[in-house]
Formats: sequence, C-alpha cells, structure tokens
Amino acid sequence: MTIAVLDTAAVANARNRDGEPREDRPKEAEKALETEEVRVGFQNGTPLLERDYTDYPTGEDILQPSASDALEAVATHEMVGTVADIGHELRADESTVETALGLHGVEPPTDGASFDVVDGDEINVPLHGTIDTHHFRTPLYEDGRLLEHLYVRCGYGIGEIRQWLKAQMNHGRDPEKARWSVTEDEIRDGLEAVGLLEATEAAGVDPANHPSLAKTRTA
Repeated sequence: MTIAVLDTAAVANARNRDGEPREDRPKEAEKALETEEVRVGFQNGTPLLERDYTDYPTGEDILQPSASDALEAVATHEMVGTVADIGHELRADESTVETALGLHGVEPPTDGASFDVVDGDEINVPLHGTIDTHHFRTPLYEDGRLLEHLYVRCGYGIGEIRQWLKAQMNHGRDPEKARWSVTEDEIRDGLEAVGLLEATEAAGVDPANHPSLAKTRTA
C-alpha cells in the first residue's frame, strides 16, 4: 500500500478532531460503513438477539434474573469480543455488565483480545481497493499507513475505524474460529503512537517525533 505525502493541514485538522468523525468526508468512505450485516450496538443494524430491540433488557435491567438468557446470548455471540461490546448492545455501562456477568454466572468474552492477522486475509480499503493484510504491520490497528488513510483521508472516527476493521477482518471467517477484535482504546493508542492524535501523558509519546508521516511510504 502506497501512501502519498500528507497534507499538513489535513493532519492538523484530524488531530483537532480528537478521534471524532469528519463531517465532510468522501461518499465512498461513508458508503463503506454501510452494511446490512449484524453489528454490535443497540439499534446499530440488525439485533444480535433474535428479538426486536424493544424486547431487549437494557441498562440495570440486565441485573434481573429474567435477563440471564439474553445476557449469555450476547456474551457468547460471535460478533462480541469485549465487555464493552456487551454494553454497547444492551445499553449498559461496563461496570453494570461486569456485575451482571458475575450475578448470572456468565463467562465474559476475552476482554480486549485482538487476534493475529494471518497471511491471505484481504480487506477492501475505501478510496483504495483490495489489499492483502500481509502488507500491513501486525497488529493491524498499529499500522500507521492504514490508520492515516482511515482517520485522515476517509474521515473515520475511532469508533468507525473499529467497526470497519472488525467487519473486514471477520468477513467470511469460519464461525468455529476466534473472532478478530480490537478495542477503541487500542485504536486511540495506535493513532497517538503515529502522531495523528495528541498523545496522553500516560502514553509517553512525543507526537512530534514521527518523521515517517511526512514522506511517502511503500509496503
């Protein structure tokens, strides 16, 4: 994947967004986020459970005994990889989800698990085309070229980058195999590491020290 010289103004604007989506992004990038597939998140596409969203237990209701089956079904769904995913689907904060999992004796998904990319996987990058994942750094969400393309050129926010990556990496994946997953925190860390977001003090990264973002890179 070849990345052209970056527009410094575009990078500055992207940094100022602090991980939020860009309003004036290309239509092709917008369309790439549209899918009829099942997606994690309350009223975000088709429900994970075989019921309407109006019949979901949500918020603190998931602590009730009657919510046990629904909670287990969401927690074990192939699209769910983190406690945060459960919270997004059931409109509950993570602490409530963790309490509910304990109350109902439901095993939590592997929190923050991001499964390795294997050679041969292909992703369809908006505004670019199909690319074999072996051209990228592993883990995928730390590849500066891909992050720059998605965040700056496509105008995706952190949540949308996560949504797009998960959809691409899990498309056609054998249901018997582990689902590829990534957290929003991991994506934010990746953006900070390559200077596309202001680095937090905890990260210990100087955003100015990223000369690789100022020149063409080819993989």
